[in-house]
Amino acid sequence: MMRLYDTHFHLDLQKNVKAAIEEINANKIYTIAMTNLPVLYEKEKQQYDSPYIRTALGFHPELIGEYKKYIPLMWEKLSEARYIGEVGLDFTDKTYQADQVSFFSELVQRCRKDENKIISIHSRKAEREVLDVLDDAFSFKAILHWYSGDESLLNRAVKMGCYFSVNGNMLKSRKIERMLEIVPKNRILLETDSPFGDTIKSHAESLKILIDGLSPKYVMLAEEIEGILWNNFQDLLCGYENLK
Repeated sequence: MMRLYDTHFHLDLQKNVKAAIEEINANKIYTIAMTNLPVLYEKEKQQYDSPYIRTALGFHPELIGEYKKYIPLMWEKLSEARYIGEVGLDFTDKTYQADQVSFFSELVQRCRKDENKIISIHSRKAEREVLDVLDDAFSFKAILHWYSGDESLLNRAVKMGCYFSVNGNMLKSRKIERMLEIVPKNRILLETDSPFGDTIKSHAESLKILIDGLSPKYVMLAEEIEGILWNNFQDLLCGYENLK
């Protein structure tokens, strides 16, 4: 049985949340469940009763402008949350860029010296700006989720110590081979970004197909790459949690 995990999954946005939780439990999928607003974090943390689900405190960058009233709640909950996501920058729409940068900069500053924090970072059309905010001196584990920036920025992120979570859609991109050449194997993690990724297959099936898809790109057996990916996840957790 493959050891499965998902570092970026939107549990609250699934068509059937109860069924999604049942599948996570049945397949022992360690899942970091993103939230898009801090008010949802508190609600979902109480709802999701599963040893395999970790609820992340999030504030999606595209919602910063409309929901500024929740920023104080984000800071209130930040100290108790080990997992942070989805946060970051999204410059698809230029309307609230300054607000996004201000919020993300304060978040990073508040977490900068916290070795216990794991942060899943959105960086669509703002990869350079995300790295500028992160700078080099951070102690938390930074995961660049669905990274699509250019090669020079990719090299910079690797030198900074970032992890990179990969999904099935990324494997269809022509950029993926070069990305996997540049990023050390021990910094690659699994994600589905469901329901925004592959919504046809089940959660477990999507992850198994992803592992199988990475195998030929690394010219390794699926069992070998699965072992590496599992070790990466354990390293991400820094031994703070005992995985069954």
